[in-house]
Amino acid sequence: MYKPVKFITEVPYLESSTFYLFSKSLKILLPIEIDNNDVQSSTTPTIYNSIKRIIEGIGAKVLHIKIYHHYENTFYTYLTIKNDKEVFEINISFKDGIEIAKEINVPIYVKSRILEDHGIKITKDLIMKALKN
Repeated sequence: MYKPVKFITEVPYLESSTFYLFSKSLKILLPIEIDNNDVQSSTTPTIYNSIKRIIEGIGAKVLHIKIYHHYENTFYTYLTIKNDKEVFEINISFKDGIEIAKEINVPIYVKSRILEDHGIKITKDLIMKALKN
């Protein structure tokens, strides 16, 4: 089963970034760290904007992003696209999936087991302890 999550923020570091996703129904914060390998130029369209325009240009639409598997610090992600006749799940990198979801404003879903195994359960006690420090 998949649970909807919201992209909260990206915290960039010198060689990596941590993306934070939040499951409201489970009250779990999922931090995902990835390596930073490329730098985007602010003067040209991003690849994610180009992907959006290509998908719309062929008469299809992005339905959602699904994070379906985790293995050896890699989160495996599908981009789900629908045209008039079919639904396609395309395996893409986690970072590309998040960037596309932000660009196109589509839902992000994460398999429940991934949230439970790798997320941080947000409780009143946890918040109170954090506020005391």
